[in-house]
Amino acid sequence: MKRYQVLKPLIFVLACVIAARFFLPANWTPILALALFMPYVTQKRSIQVLMPIGILLITDIFLGFYGQTMYFVYASLVMIALISNYQSKGSLLSLIKYSVGSVIIWHIVVNFGVYLNGHDGSSLSQTYLLAIPFDLRLMASTIVFSIVFYSAWATKEYLESYSKEA
Repeated sequence: MKRYQVLKPLIFVLACVIAARFFLPANWTPILALALFMPYVTQKRSIQVLMPIGILLITDIFLGFYGQTMYFVYASLVMIALISNYQSKGSLLSLIKYSVGSVIIWHIVVNFGVYLNGHDGSSLSQTYLLAIPFDLRLMASTIVFSIVFYSAWATKEYLESYSKEA
């Protein structure tokens, strides 16, 4: 494997970790967009799953671990990374649809974990309702980062095809 093929995802991960840790407000994160975008970066399914998990693990080391709910967070991220292979590569509309779908999966799985581990007696429906504002911010960030990642990828593809023609 060429060194560039290893460095490209690692640089991408480092940029996402730095952005998520130091520059972005709460629930504004590139993690779901990264999980969806990994099939554009590499065809190795193990890397597609491990990169987003690695970023989340690194940020959790800095931010602190948060109990049993984190298992649901990691499980939802694995599910999203696995379904990302079914999107139409090269289609921005498909990426946006999967962005919305991934946040819905996140909302259902993670907030179910919050409900199971809750200590205040909230009902499941109340847990889901109270999470909507947070997950709307997550949806906005996932769509925005997906568009940014797609734009960078499309530009790279265009420049590569242009340089081959020249």
